[in-house]
Amino acid sequence: MNSVSSISANVNNIPVLDGTNFKKWKEHVIIVLGCMDLDYALREDRLPDLTSASTAEQRSTMEKWERSNRMSLMIMKHSIPEAIRGAILKET
Repeated sequence: MNSVSSISANVNNIPVLDGTNFKKWKEHVIIVLGCMDLDYALREDRLPDLTSASTAEQRSTMEKWERSNRMSLMIMKHSIPEAIRGAILKET
């Protein structure tokens, strides 16, 4: 299975959140994000905003956190019905 179909299979394995299955939905999301190495933003707090004095390592860490956060939100939103999605903040 190539990586695109593997990603698709993982994401499509997350049950649709329906208001009665939050615990099961959350467990699936955490497993899928962990397997895809996209759970960094769930495990680590966001760093303080970067400044001109920020090191290359801090910039790299921030990029990793932001990518993880962005991808995690996209994957979670994929499995949430539009009616529920409206309640999610657009910026996190």
